[in-house]
Amino acid sequence: MSGVRKKINHLAVFKQRTKNDDNAELSKSVIISARKSGKLNLSSRGLSTVPDRIWSINELTKEELHDLHFELDYEHKEERWWEQEPLKVLDLSSNNLTAISDKVQFLTELSTLDLHNNLLEELPSEIGSLNKLRILNLSDNKLKSLTLQLYMLEELGELHLKNNDLSILEPEIGNLIMLIHMDLSYNNLSELPIGIGYLVRLVTLDLSHNMIKELPPDMTSMRSLKTLDVSFNQLEILPPFGELRKIEKIMLQSNNLKNFPDVSGCSALRVLHLDNNNILEIEPECLEGATLLKKLTLAYNKIEMIPEEIMKLINLEVFDLSHNNISLIPFCIGILPNLKQFVIKGNNIKNVRGDIIRCGTPRILTHIRQITDSTNVNTRELLQSSASISTYPDKYMMKSTKLLSLAGQNLLELPDEVLENAVEASVETIDLSRNKLSELPEKMSAIVTVTDVKLISNHLTLLPEWIGEKYKHLQALDISKNYLQSLPSSISCLQYLRYIDLSFNRFVELPEAIYNVVSLESLIANDNLIEKIDVSSLEKLRKLAILDLTNNNIAHVPPELGNLKNLRNLSLLGNCFKYPRQAILMKDTEEVLSYLRNLIPR
Repeated sequence: MSGVRKKINHLAVFKQRTKNDDNAELSKSVIISARKSGKLNLSSRGLSTVPDRIWSINELTKEELHDLHFELDYEHKEERWWEQEPLKVLDLSSNNLTAISDKVQFLTELSTLDLHNNLLEELPSEIGSLNKLRILNLSDNKLKSLTLQLYMLEELGELHLKNNDLSILEPEIGNLIMLIHMDLSYNNLSELPIGIGYLVRLVTLDLSHNMIKELPPDMTSMRSLKTLDVSFNQLEILPPFGELRKIEKIMLQSNNLKNFPDVSGCSALRVLHLDNNNILEIEPECLEGATLLKKLTLAYNKIEMIPEEIMKLINLEVFDLSHNNISLIPFCIGILPNLKQFVIKGNNIKNVRGDIIRCGTPRILTHIRQITDSTNVNTRELLQSSASISTYPDKYMMKSTKLLSLAGQNLLELPDEVLENAVEASVETIDLSRNKLSELPEKMSAIVTVTDVKLISNHLTLLPEWIGEKYKHLQALDISKNYLQSLPSSISCLQYLRYIDLSFNRFVELPEAIYNVVSLESLIANDNLIEKIDVSSLEKLRKLAILDLTNNNIAHVPPELGNLKNLRNLSLLGNCFKYPRQAILMKDTEEVLSYLRNLIPR
């Protein structure tokens, strides 16, 4: 037996992948499927090279022409080889590709190219020939630089470069003027080029986990930006963000910031993360106008005091000041009507016992609201029912905060003295939400300095005519969750009104006065009884960017709605029309508008 050679099973030994193996992944059935759909998915196939046939996938060989002709004649007569789709979507993600051939230039109809999670170190310059490319995903590769030709892709809407080795961006990136989403997170960038400010259509920008020390001032030209993430960098200097009027979310945590960022004027801002910095104080003037802010996190900084002006943030729901140098919780924290989470652990608080702080937000707020701090503000506690205590703000508090808040007090009418004090204090924000008001008193009309009014969840059936005549500086009006069927004609006098919320009322049509408010940017009218869309009237609102008509009784969507090209967010779901179908409505607003425009008779 010792002289018999043992048979070796070669298949049990690892066999290196060959070019033929890669080419074999593009089987006949895969090719036919790609030609029918215009989409080819070769993700997670273990490819080390791109199959050669991809670059000419729509070109039929002589053998294929013969076979296909035979098959079509006898088996699939409803199909025609000349009706095949050009390749538009190519997914080569999660393979072991180290290079992309210059033949990529032959895929001239390509709109989506997914190469994420490979081993690419560079791109061919010919990628710049793909002038119909809209989505390019290069995340999770080993790219150290980008070919300059990539910046010629002027139709590119999404560029994903997460988790590469990029250390520099060329100023030519500003040529990608159609970009809407860009992800440059987890790279080695230490600075940004000045040209980045030309990306004026950008909606989301992720620069997290780099080594950036300063943001260029021209970033404030990105007027469409809604989400900016520059967390986990080395930021020391920031430009004022006030020009970013549509910004909703700013993430600046884990940097080297010493000063509170200037977000004054960011009227759409809802989330601001500033944890793990070296910020010394909350500067109220830097938050001026950011009244929609719901979440503000400042954990692990060096803040010593909470300013009373924080009361202006009447929509604040989450306020995290844990692990700072704060010693006193001011009374103003108890005034914030929507605060749900107030985190103050890790400070040396002296005016509230530790056991109360450990019990969490409800216990802290209850305690704060029950005490009167005579060194800060004077308050009056009035019994409104046997179970609850309501606090009316005095004129000194209103003068310092420019805020009149009586939210959530179940009021049937407003105290005259409070309104008189509000006039004297020149308040700019009025919040009467979650009460039982059936009308607004005449004395309110004297508060002519107001710019923001919230009347959410009341019993209003009419608004007074004076609201448009007296509130000349009004910029935001929220009258949602009432019983309104109409608006006074004087609404058309509000030349500075940018935001109005009519949702959850009883409107059967959009009030005519609305169409004359030419400054309007956001019109929220969901959950009403609206039956039609008056496009000719909406065309007057040239600045309108947000239109929400979800959950109404709209039976027909006029194709002419697609001509409102300034719309950035159109919501129509939950209505009774048959077309466009839900699959269309789930797409981006730009695609929905384009679909509607294509329906217009030529």
